[in-house]
Amino acid sequence: MSKKEGVKKGAVSEIQKNVSNELEKIKDSEKEHKAELESIKIEHANEVQMNDDQKCYLIQISTQNLGGFKKVHALLTKKFEEHLSDNVILIPKRKRVNGKEYRAYVSKKVPRDKTLTAVFDGYLDDILYPATIVGKRVRYPVGKTRIYKVIVDPLDKELVESRIPAITACYKAITNRKLEIEFQK
Repeated sequence: MSKKEGVKKGAVSEIQKNVSNELEKIKDSEKEHKAELESIKIEHANEVQMNDDQKCYLIQISTQNLGGFKKVHALLTKKFEEHLSDNVILIPKRKRVNGKEYRAYVSKKVPRDKTLTAVFDGYLDDILYPATIVGKRVRYPVGKTRIYKVIVDPLDKELVESRIPAITACYKAITNRKLEIEFQK
């Protein structure tokens, strides 16, 4: 598909329709988490290629209540993985990055939570959500692009270990940064 033929703004993909329908089924079946689930809407869903033959799904969710989303995060991930039969990464809504033009206005202060680094760190926290990040490093190999290393708490190893390829592929798709995940010794 060429750029001119591109997808119209507001057009909904087949994957997004499928995921939205599944979310409605989850809302109907889960009575004890009804309040948290009502504020959640699918903003964007797409397929991310992990390896040559594997794929995962990156689902961006619009929510008014981030605390409520974190309560049902595990439930939604489990239900979506059952339905789609692949790894699913859930993250909150897209974050806005202020560009360089924003600094041209001297009278305004630059909000630090909207810088590129802060937004990408926020994505990293959201992608690894149930796990705790203990440390971050940046490696600069000679002749290659930089690699971001994330050190995760070993108590969360069982939560994250099977999903590492999906996490790195989704982070690469969002930020175009290479990511390595290690566990603290």
